[in-house]
Amino acid sequence: MKTFHLIFSVGVLFTFLSLCGCGRRSDLPEDFPKIYPCEIRVIQGGNPLEKATVSLSPMGDAGKYAGSCSGTTDADGKAFLRTYGQAGVPAGRYKVLISKLQDEGGREVEDAFGSKLIKGAKVYAYVEAKYSNKNQTPYEMEIKDQKEVHTLQCDVGAAIHQYLREAD
Repeated sequence: MKTFHLIFSVGVLFTFLSLCGCGRRSDLPEDFPKIYPCEIRVIQGGNPLEKATVSLSPMGDAGKYAGSCSGTTDADGKAFLRTYGQAGVPAGRYKVLISKLQDEGGREVEDAFGSKLIKGAKVYAYVEAKYSNKNQTPYEMEIKDQKEVHTLQCDVGAAIHQYLREAD
């Protein structure tokens, strides 16, 4: 009887591990790189900037998966960056891009990848355009092979409220 329970238990464990995967998501590419923790804090007018989109633009050596690194700032102005849904960023050098787009009522109108969320909304920028342009942003970051969290603080200057367009 003990042999049956042992075989049954091993079978259940094997099935569970097969279904869950062993720490790696099955929807990630086989060559998905190792990623490292990354936190960027955004300040505007001396205060934390909430609900800003922070993304990284690779500077040559960051690899093909680096273009999908992004996060949204919380009430403390902190964005914990993710790559393809995984917490962290591949090693490499990056330009840091920051934007905040909302409608007149302060609701977000676009997500981190530019997908329209509110059709017909008038879109306003709350951060100067230079911070979301990889050729103009003054902020760069290098992610290295280390366990410690990579951190950077970015000051995007005074608050603005600039009309851009109407969302499609």
